Amino acid sequence: MGLLFFWIKIAIKRLLDLSKPYLVVILCALMFIGAFIYAFINGHIVINFDIKTIYIILLLIIFLSLIISFKKYHLMQILIKYSKCKYQNRVIYMRYLLKQALINNSLPIIFNIIAYYSIINYSTIKIVHIFILFGITIFSIFLSFIIMYEKNNYLNDKNPKINNKILKINPLIKSALYDYLSSDFLITLILSIIIFIAFIINITKDINNIDELKNNSTLFMIITIIFSVGFTGIVSSIPNINWKFQAIISPNSINYHLKRTFLVLAVFFGWLILLFIIFGGYVNITLTIKYLYCILVLSCITVNLSFSITNVMIKMFIITIITILTVWVTALPSGFLPILLIPVIITFIKAKNEYREWSLL
Repeated sequence: MGLLFFWIKIAIKRLLDLSKPYLVVILCALMFIGAFIYAFINGHIVINFDIKTIYIILLLIIFLSLIISFKKYHLMQILIKYSKCKYQNRVIYMRYLLKQALINNSLPIIFNIIAYYSIINYSTIKIVHIFILFGITIFSIFLSFIIMYEKNNYLNDKNPKINNKILKINPLIKSALYDYLSSDFLITLILSIIIFIAFIINITKDINNIDELKNNSTLFMIITIIFSVGFTGIVSSIPNINWKFQAIISPNSINYHLKRTFLVLAVFFGWLILLFIIFGGYVNITLTIKYLYCILVLSCITVNLSFSITNVMIKMFIITIITILTVWVTALPSGFLPILLIPVIITFIKAKNEYREWSLL
């Protein structure tokens, strides 16, 4: 029996070790996308994009995928990992970058599946457009591979003279980009933007008059959930902060880190929130203010939890529960909205007491 408990303990520890931020976020995103595709294919969700809208959305997704391709990859680690294999370094580089190109273009591939079922009624032009869509996606994968390959070759071969010609960036902006722009943050950001735009387009196409949405609180609930999903990417960015520098060379309080984190969120999500305010203002200004308050509350809770020393899976579970409770509270009279400040205060106290422990990890 003692041996059984020992191996159960080892199994639990291994499962917790697998719960790295990027794995959790990617798994959650894949589960969400898989559920969406399943519901879409089986007719539970009906989305009828026209051809023009499909091409616009696909080109937008591909543009974002190409931006991700400019990320610098630490290829030396890959060479060390496969140092004893029979392949040459160039082959190892190309295989790794090709895999990354496929990962970077996973969203266009998924969107092609959605587009295939969206234009199923256009039987005469369906095959032509499907070939064009998949051709554009294949070209995007190839272009993404070329970008990563050439960029990493340039970084490996550059000499000190080239450094003098590089555009100088403010150190504060540069450090913020290094600290917060993790792959998980970009994935959740892109995912939330695409879902938000597709949802708004689909809603506006199916109505004849904007007054039909005037008292539709479900619309605002779904948008709130979309923003909540986007904010979760910041959880995986906090461990990337140079905490040794923050603890020894430039010690700062929790207020400094919170302001810095909210500034990053404002830069990347501010225009999307502004779009929500403009759209919601035309529909129902009262509901817009109400759900804007909920979005701000969820952003505060997510940021506070990201600075706490807790397992990432537990953080995601707490954020999910709080998001569900927030949506439930919005269905109650407006007098219950101040209740949402309670988890904000609790998570802030927890973050204030624990954020310095990041420097010890």
